Amino acid sequence: MVILVYDGECNFCSKFIKFLLKINKNSSLRVTSFNSKWYNEFTIKNGIKDNVDSIILINSNRMYVYSDAILHVIVQANKLFIPLFILKIIPKPIRDFFYKIVAKYRKKLSKPIKCSLPSQNERKYFL
Repeated sequence: MVILVYDGECNFCSKFIKFLLKINKNSSLRVTSFNSKWYNEFTIKNGIKDNVDSIILINSNRMYVYSDAILHVIVQANKLFIPLFILKIIPKPIRDFFYKIVAKYRKKLSKPIKCSLPSQNERKYFL
């Protein structure tokens, strides 16, 4: 199972999840928020300190954060996006620098969205 953990209170993040589920072709992809029961149990069980200001991708007991999490989850969702891995030629500190700038201002970058329930198709991907 591939699990993406995101900030459920962030409109920018929620829009990214909607996009991700729209392109998703991976039946084992699941999403959950930092506030979920699953994530709280996972952090306790694995002794993880909850201080990462990033989405987290958990894939085969490997965790990705920052720009790596974005690249890997998009490719995991849909293999048509494999060409995005070309961005890995950019050194990780540089990719992460730009990720962190966007993350810092993410709540200002996105207008509030109306609270909408996930569709029947989208619901099956949430933990």
